[in-house]
Formats: sequence, structure tokens, C-alpha cells
Amino acid sequence: MDLTSKLRQLLPQRSSPPPVQHRADLDPLLGGGEVDTPYGPCYLVTKELPLSHRHGRWFLETVFKASYENLGRLSSGAQQPLHLDRTLFLDTETTGLAGGTGTYAFLVGLGFFTPTGFVVKQLLMRDYNEELALLYLLDQELQQKEAVVSFNGKTFDLPLLQTRFALARLGLQGASSLAHYDLLPLSRRFWRRKLDSCSLGSLEENILGVQRSGDIPGYEIPQRYFDFLRTKDGRLLQDILEHNFIDIVSMASLLYRLQAVTELSPEECDCPFEAEALSRLAHDTDQYQLALDYLSTAAALAQERELQIRILKQSAALFKRLGEYERAAVLWRKVLAWVEDDLHSAEELAKYYEHRIKDLESAERITKRALAHAWLAKSPRIPDWEHRLARIEGKIRRQAVDV
Repeated sequence: MDLTSKLRQLLPQRSSPPPVQHRADLDPLLGGGEVDTPYGPCYLVTKELPLSHRHGRWFLETVFKASYENLGRLSSGAQQPLHLDRTLFLDTETTGLAGGTGTYAFLVGLGFFTPTGFVVKQLLMRDYNEELALLYLLDQELQQKEAVVSFNGKTFDLPLLQTRFALARLGLQGASSLAHYDLLPLSRRFWRRKLDSCSLGSLEENILGVQRSGDIPGYEIPQRYFDFLRTKDGRLLQDILEHNFIDIVSMASLLYRLQAVTELSPEECDCPFEAEALSRLAHDTDQYQLALDYLSTAAALAQERELQIRILKQSAALFKRLGEYERAAVLWRKVLAWVEDDLHSAEELAKYYEHRIKDLESAERITKRALAHAWLAKSPRIPDWEHRLARIEGKIRRQAVDV
């Protein structure tokens, strides 16, 4: 079932809008206005940034004019090239961070490019009775696009909206299939080992060059909204809308950064973690020599011992796949020189000595050492190592008899 079908549950529509209740005057504080829908009013804030606006290290014009052909191959369920003039950036602010049927999306931010700028529409329900109107307006925007970009939307935003559509018993229109690009798993591909966190805030600071000032922490947003419902003080919403606005613009910048990384050649990489990730992508498409070239760059840039060892092991595995066993063995020996109890490298090296070059004495030495480490670690593979040692020793005895 495609994304649109999941979001659009064809259920009976309400015949009349909910009654109007007293609402706070938000226009002077938020700069938006009330809009009418078949389901009653909702509050809408619209802002537009010119393409000359710079967000972090890149201008929005650069983001808009880039080609996004590579991202379709990286994003699950989104195989076609991404066209930003038909793409919607989506981010929600909710009454809870755990999701579930009791959680509302009280603010839905939507960003999209036009030929002259980047428009952000923020749909706000000023009370629970405006949810139908918010969902209706959201559906109208979805119908005009062919793709959605989110940050953690696959596991949070879109399932939550799907639940709200179903519970609202709102009949939805439109039949186009929406591709979904979730930037969180894509970001983790490249930077999960470089950064302590791949939260959007961390990516802004470390990857995009975006510095927030006075931003409201995400965990405070639900309570801030509850306080607004109680007091009708629109000032409580200002920081929330600003937080949501920056999230959406940052997603556009992050999308460009991800695409730019996928276009790097091995010679152009200046980050070992990115080169390592690109090697894995090349490997996944059976481009083994290209994967080795990326790993060679990663090895030249790597400074952390853990990363250096990981690159050696990945390179050895690729050499083995290509049938270059001697080059693989050189790397397995390097790993064991640094990490004596690396049982995987020991096993590969023992197999190389035993089966490839018939050096049984070296195979026996490696196996005995590995078995000792397996005993110390109480490895569940101790019986395998004991069996290997017995087989090698048997071969050595038979070899001695034949002589």
C-alpha cells in the first residue's frame, strides 16, 4: 500500500463544521490568519524565503537547482529521481513524543520550492475541534505533490498522521502515489559513526553549519501547547512555530548535503566516514573495485584506531571476494597485530594458510592462538576452533607419515 493510501482512509465525511469557540487573537504574534474549510476554521501561517537566502553553508537556490537522482536508490520505497518542484517537506509538532491514538499533531509544517523561493506553510489547530480542518488542508497540499521529505517521518510523523486521519473519519481525495524520503536513516548511513547523535540538531551543528539561538527543546513543546490551550496566550506558540520553521528549512539543506555526498568520487572525499559509507554503497551495487578505492581513501584519512581496523577488515573482505587472497591475508595479519583477539580475522587467516597455500604449521599457530582467546572470552564458537585445530593437527601427522 502506497503512502497516500495509508494516509487517506476513505471514511464518511462530516456534514457540518464544528461549532466556533472563543479563540485567541494570534495574528499580531504569529503573523498568520484564519482560513475556512468544509470542516470549519484553522489557523495558517505562511512564510517565504527567497532563493538567495543562505541556510547554513548553502543558498536555497543551490538546493533547488541540484539534481537528486542518486537519492532514489538509497531511499526505501522511493526509486524515482526526486524533483523539488513537486516535493513537500513535512514536519509535525505533537502533544506527545511517544505517538499512539491519544497523540495529536497540533502543528503541521509544510515546505516547498517555487521558482522564486521556499514557502513554509504551518497549519495550526488552536484547539482540538480544529483537527478536521487541519487534516483537510494537509490533504489539499498532499494532492499537489508527488513526494514527501521528512526527518524520522517513517516511524513517527506519517504513522501518527495516518492514525489521526483514521480516527477523524475524514474522507480523503486524491489518488497519486507519494514517494517518501526519510532523511534520518539516510543521514545515519553516512554519519552515525562520526557523530554522537544523528538528531537534526546535531546534523545542523556538525554537518550543515546551522546555529540555532534560543531554540525550544523538543521535549518542552507538548507542555507548552497544553499551557496555550489553558491560557490562550499566543506568545507560548512563537518559539514552537520558529522551531518547526527551522526544522523544515534544515531538511531542505540536509537533502542537498546528502545528495552532494553521493556524488563524491574517491578522490574528492575528505571525510573517512563518508568514504567508508560510499564504499558500502558501491559494494551493495557490486562495484567492488570502486568500493576498494573508497576504502583506500578512508584509510588515508582515518585517524581513529577503531576506524582503521574496520577499514582493514572491509578491504580484506573485498580482496577475498575478488580472489586476491594474498592481499587479503596481508590485511588480516595487520588486524591481528593490532587486535590479537579478533577471531574473525584469525579464522580467515587460518583458512587461508590451511586451504590456499597449504601452510599447516602457520594455520596451526594461528588456530591455537585464536582458541586461547576464545577460551578467555568464553566464546560459543570454542567447539568450532577445537574442531579446526584437531583437523589441522591430523593433517600435519599424516603429512609427517607420508614423508
